[in-house]
Amino acid sequence: MRQVSRGRALGPGPTHTVFDPFSINPIRRSLGAIVVSAAMLYAPMRLLGAEAGGLVLVGVGWLAATVLIVSVPVLIIATVEELWRQVRCRLQPPIEELDLSPRVLRLLHRYGLHTIAAVERVDEATLMLLPNFDARARHEVLRAISLRRYAAEQRAWEAERERDARRRRVAWKTAQLPMRLTRRFSDRSGRR
Repeated sequence: MRQVSRGRALGPGPTHTVFDPFSINPIRRSLGAIVVSAAMLYAPMRLLGAEAGGLVLVGVGWLAATVLIVSVPVLIIATVEELWRQVRCRLQPPIEELDLSPRVLRLLHRYGLHTIAAVERVDEATLMLLPNFDARARHEVLRAISLRRYAAEQRAWEAERERDARRRRVAWKTAQLPMRLTRRFSDRSGRR
């Protein structure tokens, strides 16, 4: 079976290209195909009248229906894949989120370490045993992971500080409320 990437055939074999219209940005392209084919099915009857619209539908309606039938499943599958990719990136962030050099990223990918959690599970000695992984690369990985942890702790600390400040404001307002109410009522009663 031949591999196809962005409309080009890869590997040995004939050098012809395999056309895949949904290989790049399948959600946008399938949604565009659905809109255009739905317009091709709906517009002739609405704009041209029954007879002329029927002739246009006989001529190109089959093409619009075929594109619609092919594009809807592609849109559904591509949307589900994109949602799954986003959820997976939230749960297990990829190593591209770390501030690493391209060389270290390639080395980590080569040895099957694609997520930050996988890199954190590997100890320093194992990293040093990997071919072409020198002390500089090890230091870069450890530094990037510690910076990420520090940033997460900093965000948690700031969120906790904001929650405490909000609680203090609410407590102060509720403590001041009876005093304000008594002043207002005493002022009103004094004016009468």
